[in-house]
Amino acid sequence: MSQLIEVKGIGPKISAKLKNQGIETINDLLFSFPAKYETHKIHSFDSVELNTECTLEVTVKARSKIYFIRKNLDKLSVQVETNRIVFQVSIFNRRFLAKALQPGVEIIITGKFLKNYSSFTASNIVLKKNYQPGILPIYGLNDIKDANFRKIIREVMSFDTKLAETLPKRILSKHQIPNINDLIQIIHNPKSEHDIHISKKRIIYEELLHFALKMESLKKLNQSIVTKAKKYDINLVRDFISKLPFTLTKDQQQATNEIFKDLKKPNQMNRLLQGDVGSGKTIVSIIASLAVVSANVQVAIMAPTLVLAKQHYETFQKYLTSYGVKIRLLTSDLAVQTKRLIMDEMKRNEVHIIIGTQSLIQESIDFHNLGFVVIDEQHRFGVNQRKELRLKGSIPDVLLMSATPIPRTLAISIYKDLDISFIKQKPEGRLDIETDIIEYEELDKLLVQVEKELKKGHQAYFICPKILDSETSLKISVEELNIVLQNKIGQKYRIDVLHGKMSDQDKTIVLDRFYRNSTDTLISTTVVEVGVDVKNATVMVIVNANSFGLAQLHQLRGRIGRDEFQSYCYLVVDNLLESSERLQILKETNDGFLISEYDLSLRGPGEVFGNTQSGIPSFKMANLVNDQEILEQAFVDAIDIIGSQDILSRKLTNKAIKANDSYNLD
Repeated sequence: MSQLIEVKGIGPKISAKLKNQGIETINDLLFSFPAKYETHKIHSFDSVELNTECTLEVTVKARSKIYFIRKNLDKLSVQVETNRIVFQVSIFNRRFLAKALQPGVEIIITGKFLKNYSSFTASNIVLKKNYQPGILPIYGLNDIKDANFRKIIREVMSFDTKLAETLPKRILSKHQIPNINDLIQIIHNPKSEHDIHISKKRIIYEELLHFALKMESLKKLNQSIVTKAKKYDINLVRDFISKLPFTLTKDQQQATNEIFKDLKKPNQMNRLLQGDVGSGKTIVSIIASLAVVSANVQVAIMAPTLVLAKQHYETFQKYLTSYGVKIRLLTSDLAVQTKRLIMDEMKRNEVHIIIGTQSLIQESIDFHNLGFVVIDEQHRFGVNQRKELRLKGSIPDVLLMSATPIPRTLAISIYKDLDISFIKQKPEGRLDIETDIIEYEELDKLLVQVEKELKKGHQAYFICPKILDSETSLKISVEELNIVLQNKIGQKYRIDVLHGKMSDQDKTIVLDRFYRNSTDTLISTTVVEVGVDVKNATVMVIVNANSFGLAQLHQLRGRIGRDEFQSYCYLVVDNLLESSERLQILKETNDGFLISEYDLSLRGPGEVFGNTQSGIPSFKMANLVNDQEILEQAFVDAIDIIGSQDILSRKLTNKAIKANDSYNLD
């Protein structure tokens, strides 16, 4: 049997849904591994601890009540009893359960006692008669129920399908992992936690081995690239640094020295400059750019957004104009005639530094002598976009910058072919931002705190996950929050709106008003995540905070606390049960590296940094933070496999080499 449509349980509709998710063959089905497992086990009330998930068998004591909090958000509350202990159970958006939850009905509840043992917040409620104990695979496919998909998998696994092994026998034996056919049986139908462990170990190892093989072959390729050393004017650079209105931190000095050593070498510089929000990466890039310009070489600075490109332009102008450095800004919103003039200046070597968005990689753009490329927020650009900018010069030195910090061990693993500089220290005088997690039900109390800052003449951001209101979405939109805030504080304070669908001109107008303090409160999407620097803003309110990754929340929080004022960040959630544990680290620390490490351990780099175009590998199960030990083993084995001549080793090596034709981590 080879066609999905021949499998019992797969009709035309299910087949189409599977195809939309990349499942088109029997093999695709078998390799659609569970996203997670649920171990269904009922706990005794005596063993339960606060803020720890548990499952309890209880009896409904009184009729349930329903509370409407806002559109598309309601809470069902029901009184229950177990072992003569009575407490209240709440669950969000399950009001359809009300009819079934009659007094005397036995139910199974899963969730936590968050603050005390009189109030239980549930993530799931099922009738006792429908409860299934044991280990249950959860696949999480779009528009296909797990129960239905489990039946399909059971049906397919009843076929006598034998898969070809992909790993050499010595590797299986060395790491004590199951062969491919045993793996498929175990992972879809584990009998114990040990089964889950060994099947995951095989998948994680194999994914990391493919990654290690790609990296080792890419490393050899990059080592062969050579270029001319830059003969810059060190006295000019020293004069510039001595006249700065502040002293560089030790980390900034270290990063600058590392970049200068690269510029002196006859090999192409490929360096990643990592720094936390507000740590001062930009001044390092300015110093490096001045040095390169003094060597009579052009510099290109590419930023992911118009807002950030304009801010870089203003900052570079502020510091370098007095040194005779000619800087131009090239963006999509410029008039055609202005663009032509700038492009002509670039060709004639009349521009030293050109700053822009992806406009810089247009085919019509030509440089006279591009020798240094700086790509800010580099993970926001696709691999091909970064490559196209490099190709505008003749093997230019490349400095990638990122304000989303990656832990050192992970950065070295991902960017094995890059040199990495870290800036962890923040400039003196910055206070840590106080952060709190608040339920949407407490919005009025939150606004009292926000108004305390607005009365001082300070400003506030309100960030939403989407632009327009929707009848079905639980997420709060800019449109909806604007109506709420206009009703609650609009008579006293000036409110403005900003989002990605506005024209560049309108965005600029709104931001200028906020910069000039003509607006008290800015309601926005994540368009303000990078590049917006309003020192008077002291409040950041992020609604539906659980919709964002931790690293992104830290970036948004970094829009405040940019002066000596105490600043406050409020993470607003619908349900503390789903959010409090993950978001807790933002309350505990302002260290972006710690937050990023925790975020990466939960989600993996592919999720944190966005789409696959970023160049960061996407894994089904492997996590480059949690699986460091396995990754190290994989790199050792990769070197062994590349040097081996057996059939499977050659297949693995050739696959890695072919993948590198389209795969590049810069």
